[in-house]
Amino acid sequence: MKGAARPSDENVIGRSVLKEDARDKVTGGARYAADLWRPAMLYGKAVRATHAHAIIRKVDSADALRMEGVRAIITASDIPGKNRIGMTGAKDQRVLAEDRVRFWGEAVALVAAVSPELADEACRRVKIEYEPLPVLEDPETALRPDAPVIGEKGNLCVYRKVAKGDCERALAEAEVVVEGEYRTSPVEHAYIEPEAVLVEPTDNGIFVWSSTKSVHLDQAEIAGVLGWPLDRIGVAAPVIGGSFGGKSDLALNAMASLLAVRTKASVAMGYDREESFQVSTKRHACVIRYKHGARKDGTLTAVKMDLIADAGAYNDYTSVVLPRMAIHGAGPYRVPNVMLEVRGVHTNNPVSGAMRGFGQPQVAFGCERQMDRLAAALGMDPWDLRLKNALEDGDTSATGQVLQGVTMRGLLEEARARVFEDESVRPAGDLPFFEKEAWGMACFHYGNGRTGLPNPGVADGLVDPEGLVRVCVGSPDIGQGSTTVLGQITAAAMGISIDHVKVVTADTRCTPDSGTTSGTRLTAIVGNAVKLVARRLKEEILQKAAKLSGIEVRELSLTSGPEGLLVSGGGFSMSLKDLFLAFDGTIKAGATYDPPVTPLDEEGRGNPYAFYTYGVQAACVRVNTFTGKVAVRKVLAVYDAGTVINPVLFTGQVEGGIVMGAGFALGEEIRLEHGRVINPNFDEYMLLTSVDAPEMEVVAVEEPDREGPFGAKGIGEPALVPTAGAIANAVSRATGGDFRHLPLSLEEVTSTLAAKEGEPA
Repeated sequence: MKGAARPSDENVIGRSVLKEDARDKVTGGARYAADLWRPAMLYGKAVRATHAHAIIRKVDSADALRMEGVRAIITASDIPGKNRIGMTGAKDQRVLAEDRVRFWGEAVALVAAVSPELADEACRRVKIEYEPLPVLEDPETALRPDAPVIGEKGNLCVYRKVAKGDCERALAEAEVVVEGEYRTSPVEHAYIEPEAVLVEPTDNGIFVWSSTKSVHLDQAEIAGVLGWPLDRIGVAAPVIGGSFGGKSDLALNAMASLLAVRTKASVAMGYDREESFQVSTKRHACVIRYKHGARKDGTLTAVKMDLIADAGAYNDYTSVVLPRMAIHGAGPYRVPNVMLEVRGVHTNNPVSGAMRGFGQPQVAFGCERQMDRLAAALGMDPWDLRLKNALEDGDTSATGQVLQGVTMRGLLEEARARVFEDESVRPAGDLPFFEKEAWGMACFHYGNGRTGLPNPGVADGLVDPEGLVRVCVGSPDIGQGSTTVLGQITAAAMGISIDHVKVVTADTRCTPDSGTTSGTRLTAIVGNAVKLVARRLKEEILQKAAKLSGIEVRELSLTSGPEGLLVSGGGFSMSLKDLFLAFDGTIKAGATYDPPVTPLDEEGRGNPYAFYTYGVQAACVRVNTFTGKVAVRKVLAVYDAGTVINPVLFTGQVEGGIVMGAGFALGEEIRLEHGRVINPNFDEYMLLTSVDAPEMEVVAVEEPDREGPFGAKGIGEPALVPTAGAIANAVSRATGGDFRHLPLSLEEVTSTLAAKEGEPA
């Protein structure tokens, strides 16, 4: 780690504190949603569509209902509230299909039975009569005037733009123009734990245990489907086995809740792996068309982007992923003229949603390939081109935001120096003639949090009966270690040991709504709320002690000792546990932090984010030009995420992001036929394994952010944003091929190289 000095509490901030659930996870002691059990529990299962697009003519469940042990069968007509759910404002997805199915595997009916096997058999016995409709598999086809209409308001579900200057004029006047079309494929989240939920009846309603990234959003959506007030529904998240932007299956939670209310019994539902592959959300497949204009000296003058994203059958997160694509479409570069347009289009493919990077990995791939191709057209070194145009303090972004704390040039210089000095990946001797090796690189910037919208982090703090400090936030820890980081922020803000801090998350009974675990918002935004509440709680503790002792607050202090937390000063000394008893457990505080942002206008102007994470990745690859095999030998990641709260968690996030990004670059691809996933398991969906993982070097250049808690910013999603671009640039430099489609499979590499060989001299 290099950069500015750390905050004063060296023992907490910057310390690699072990994740509190680490031991349980590695020993098998952790209890996930699918591990939960209740007496006389029923098992829910969805009857799923066997067409990607069809009218439902008839649903006959009589045979299934006659089966002994089948307790209920529910269709859309049985839903007492609204048959609409959604992660954003669109709320267009059905819990159960009504008159029509819009994607393969959409739920049409629900079954509750006394065993999973019986529920499966009952689903098979529900007979559904369909009238097939034309299937739209491609968003460009879906935009044609004669295309079948999938969405309620047409197939174009999202359009956004970011416009600055006069892009067309700047391109016409540019001395060099580089154009390119780039395509990316749909990608699966591939978390170890598939989706699962347990719903149990209570005296007043139901309680839901869900593998989720937002218990409060789940609560609100379930309430709408049941037609109930919020206070009849409780939701909590047990240990979660990964998310990466997924685990937002509102339909699953609503379906299990409907069955529990109907049967008045506890109901468990969960997806097997193939079901999860078919019906969970995917990374948006994109077609991205770029034009970059520049002067002969390499100065960027214009960037034009036209992006079409496959939204799938429903909106889900498309309306918030696509604006982020537009905002970051010109990359972390100074560009006076931009026109960055994005379109989300409905098809009959699986629903697209949030996935780690929130749309930026696709855009960074296209933009960074453009930068390398522009450098080649100018006869410039790609590092020099980026250094010439990199954003600096005081520059104006594509949206017109004046940026502060920009570290892009320093990161580029650090990365380049390390690559040129690196001897670890250079071959000892000459490579075989059919193997080529090269370094490639890519840059990015990533706005933390929601885009130009209210985005409050909320935290409550209290002294508990054990005399410990308890901080409560609604956002769950989805495996990244946010509970540990928030505990470190609390301890630092109060000047106490982290051993005397408890962080409670994701339980509507006792935690405030802190927003979803998404958008790289927990450390920077929820962390700021935690820092505020910790300081307010400490002040409240000292005020209570002053009232009790008659000693002025300024003479008192809160300290951690062998026996616990102690308030002392001026001859007074009392344990926090005794102070709790003295005030009947009423020592508490609350805090909210909402980052200073402004919404974007119709031209895309505004201040969408208060925090930006910056970074560079460089990848060394070796390519077998006969087979098309790409081996990533090493990835160097140089990042500015502000002050690093927990170094081992920071490194783990970046290393995990690199491996995931390399999978996106080289092999991961959902393959579809008429909307059906034809590789719905890990035997055919090509995940990178530990054997494939490259050597990784992670460098944190710590420049404390003036807005973040103790100077910290987020790292979870930025960890993988530039990886695919760096790898694709390296493969292109190694082979001379012009690679524009992901993944860089054996077929993609060999066909591109064959086309290159066939070019006229």
